[in-house]
Amino acid sequence: MTKTDTGAIITSVCAGTLQITTNLTMIDTTASRILRSIPCFSGLSPEVLKQLLASAREQSFAKGETILLEGESCPGLFVMKSGAVKLYRNSRDGQEQIMRVVHPTGCFECAPLFDRGPNPVSAQALEASKAIFVPIANFESLMSSYPEIALQLVPVLSMRLRDLLNTVEDFSFRSASSRLAKLLLQLGERQDEGSSMPTNRPLTQHHLACVVGCSRQVLNNSLRELVREDVIKIEKRRIIVLEPDALWERTQPEH
Repeated sequence: MTKTDTGAIITSVCAGTLQITTNLTMIDTTASRILRSIPCFSGLSPEVLKQLLASAREQSFAKGETILLEGESCPGLFVMKSGAVKLYRNSRDGQEQIMRVVHPTGCFECAPLFDRGPNPVSAQALEASKAIFVPIANFESLMSSYPEIALQLVPVLSMRLRDLLNTVEDFSFRSASSRLAKLLLQLGERQDEGSSMPTNRPLTQHHLACVVGCSRQVLNNSLRELVREDVIKIEKRRIIVLEPDALWERTQPEH
């Protein structure tokens, strides 16, 4: 496989434009359906959900647009309606580590809602995206009036903690090629489940490397090795898993 073949998965990231905000002055049926599909909000009564939507507004983001910056004040809660947003952190020397990619029905900025701390990550739209946004002041008022909202967010925070522990394990005990294998399996599982993150969604080489936590050269070498061994093939911007069992074997921690 040539370097050009590996580059078939690479696309460019466009610069962002000004965000567009729309007030949800009426109960948006799509927004209501999305909130009900999220475990932390699915148990809310129609009245509480109505109040939550009344405090929210829709925001649109262009591909490449920065939504949040790490360290700045938390503006509020975001619930994805469409598109995809990457959550990431940068080191002092500018190295980027993608912590998570959020898709429709996913939410972010949960933790600062409770401790009033700064944004723990930066956020950028990977494609044209829309989110249901609840300003922090509105959300705090809602939690005071309806404590069940706060209680239903606890499992979300617990899940994020478990994800962070898994990430620590990955970087402590797995090699870059092992982390790549795990990522490819996760993308394939989401596609099989009908999720919004299919493996044929364009992902730049930069984004893949930032999720795995390695250089582009290491990523390229790992992809070439998987192709040579007929574990995957790359075709028209798609990474197709040919041998999931072989890929799974590569995900095992090296301890």
